Amino acid sequence: MTAGQAARVLLVGCVLAMLVGSCRPAPPEPERRLNVVVLCLDTLRADHVGRWGYERPTTPNLDALADGGVVFSRAYTHSPWTVPATATLLTSLLPSQHLAGLSGDFDRNLAKTPPSDIQPGATTLAQALSSAGYRTMLLSANPFLRGRFHDGFDQATSTRRSATELNDAALQWLAEGDDRPFFLYLQYMDLHEPIEPPAEFFEYFPVDPEHGPRSDIHRAWRHSRVENLSDPDFVAYREHKVALYDGALRYLDEEVGRLLDALPGLPDGDSTLVVVTSDHGEEFWDHATIGRELGGDPRDLWGIGHGHTMFEELLSVPLLFSGPNLPDGGESDCEVGLIDVAPTVLDLVGVAQPDSMQGRSLAGLARESAGGEVRCPRRPILAQSPAYGPDASALVLQRKKLISRADDVELFYDLLSDPEERNPKTSDGDGELDVYRDILQRAARAAAPTDSAPPAIELDEEARKQLEALGYLSGN
Repeated sequence: MTAGQAARVLLVGCVLAMLVGSCRPAPPEPERRLNVVVLCLDTLRADHVGRWGYERPTTPNLDALADGGVVFSRAYTHSPWTVPATATLLTSLLPSQHLAGLSGDFDRNLAKTPPSDIQPGATTLAQALSSAGYRTMLLSANPFLRGRFHDGFDQATSTRRSATELNDAALQWLAEGDDRPFFLYLQYMDLHEPIEPPAEFFEYFPVDPEHGPRSDIHRAWRHSRVENLSDPDFVAYREHKVALYDGALRYLDEEVGRLLDALPGLPDGDSTLVVVTSDHGEEFWDHATIGRELGGDPRDLWGIGHGHTMFEELLSVPLLFSGPNLPDGGESDCEVGLIDVAPTVLDLVGVAQPDSMQGRSLAGLARESAGGEVRCPRRPILAQSPAYGPDASALVLQRKKLISRADDVELFYDLLSDPEERNPKTSDGDGELDVYRDILQRAARAAAPTDSAPPAIELDEEARKQLEALGYLSGN
């Protein structure tokens, strides 16, 4: 048999075998996967974003990105401070499962207790994407993102710097890329105390001239123990503080726009999935009165900052996805959490979700969001692990929230009729409060840790100094 005859026999045999499914041609080369950019705007409360209804023009670039993507208008973080919240974002595990943060039975005081690292068994988003062939970079202006937060990243730095400096480093890394898809994670800190935007943004949003000029005192927290929320000096201070926060947000938004504008100029830059969210919000004395009444904060502070309560100004965060194969202008009001972000990213780029991840992909909800009414899954959102005071957890389900503290404080809110959480509901005989108690207990048991707490995150002297300046650690 000649070589040509042999080839014909092989061809005919393969065709016949294909008909019965036993001989298949080599699969085509897979298309290049989408790039991924995740932007975590540390300390951004959702209700200060224009797309979420804020009256000041704080976020024109984020609003435009949202108009070209999908917004989840009722997204929640799972902890009111960075370490456990960001660990959930990256691992798709609840704080009591990944154990990063303050995971012990003690009076919680981050200023005196070093946070623990992510437990070894948790697979991070970066590890999953790196295993799928991505080049990866983490650039964090929050010094806490160390230890296992760097796992899966080819390069990672966590040191306090401005959004401009962070973006300069990101753009340099992007320009040095190869033919692999990239995963870029950025965590900005420009909204965190001390708030130090460039000079032109310091008084970007003016307030009533009767309140006088804005001084440097507003960069860091003052009036921390205010007794009278109606005191004219306090009212003026609060107005300036909120306006400064909004000015810093406008600066951060312009930097986000600068980064996004650079993506189309990169090879395959148009094929990029962009995710924007925050690890937690910020309180501007929204619940100072009840905070003072309940007490328990070892710092003897109330009404300011984050890490201390489970109210909406700390747990409600922005969440939007924009990229190929997603609708423009989509919006979902389903209750979702940061635990769902990593599974959604992996689903949208075609990478298998690791077994350790417990969240659910939002890709289906995202694709349906522009097509009319969507039936939301009935799934409780659980928040845990405060940084200060008694241990606490919160359950959000069907527009109601139950907050439960270890000192037997219990608050139950109807977020539809009382979105600002001013009037806690009491048991009125219908059994609803008992149902939420039971769901919260069941959810907490299901998320109970299976391992001992991992070691503390290792901090060098420079990182400690930066965290002291941020108000996290005590200088003593």
